[in-house]
Amino acid sequence: MKNFVLKLTGLGLVMVALFFSSCGEDPIVVDPLGPEISFVADPGFLNADSEVMLGESFSVKVRLSKGDAQLNTLSINEGSDKLATSRFTINSGAVTSNNPLLIVGTDKDGVTYSIDITPSATAMVGDFTTYTFIVADEDNNTDQVDIVINTTGPLTTPLESTIPGVLFNQAGPAGTGGLDLDTGTGTGSAAADSEIRDLGLDCTMAAGTLNWLRKIGTINGAVMVRVDATQLENFTFAGVDNKEIVKDAYDTGMALVAGNSTNCANGNTTTVQNTADVAVGDVFAVFANSKYYLFRIDEVNENTTGNGDNYVLTIKF
Repeated sequence: MKNFVLKLTGLGLVMVALFFSSCGEDPIVVDPLGPEISFVADPGFLNADSEVMLGESFSVKVRLSKGDAQLNTLSINEGSDKLATSRFTINSGAVTSNNPLLIVGTDKDGVTYSIDITPSATAMVGDFTTYTFIVADEDNNTDQVDIVINTTGPLTTPLESTIPGVLFNQAGPAGTGGLDLDTGTGTGSAAADSEIRDLGLDCTMAAGTLNWLRKIGTINGAVMVRVDATQLENFTFAGVDNKEIVKDAYDTGMALVAGNSTNCANGNTTTVQNTADVAVGDVFAVFANSKYYLFRIDEVNENTTGNGDNYVLTIKF
């Protein structure tokens, strides 16, 4: 009799457990599993914060793994900006360098990419730059890894070139009025390969007088400042022998104001950044084409006929 009661009691407990199990809340849904990205520690590839010599490229290898959804894109940031596609290759160029890169085919289930990166041409010794690699899946889940590159090298970088140049009055012969700072060659005042230009004549003054404005402006997105020697330690133009001093001269220079350049023949006026009246010994710094230039006014030659007025310059970059 006792065994029978125990059996009934046990059966009752089982039924109670089944009842409460069937009437309880639904199971908690586990968070979806997103993608993963990690650096691969292979010879020749960086996988942690590293030092890279100025001007040298570096390589990383990243492994992308899918979670619940297939992989969709890989993006690469340099600081807060997208890394330019011209400055990296994937799998030695076998994969097109898009940013973001659309992941296709079997790579969507998991892939490892080797990526070669060329640092910015404006990188300087002592710079710290963060490169971030971000993977996203088709459900918009993401994961990322980053690496900090410390640019190292000699304390200074030798100048690329020191060259002469002559910038003519914009109102002079055709094809003059602009200057290519990379070559010192005179160009037209609107030429695509020029960084600076003369502003021409003061149209309120009569022809045959010294009506040349003696002002220089920029063109094609160049930015120019007047060098402030008081902001630079023991600065002399003759003593500039490295790119770091050129950049410092630009960074501490005095901003120029906007002014008008008027074509006296047709009255067309262009507003450009420009200097005050230029004098011998004036030094200016220009940033254009991802490069810093420094130039000094060695001669200012004025005349009253033919608009052959010109500045003779020395250019360093």
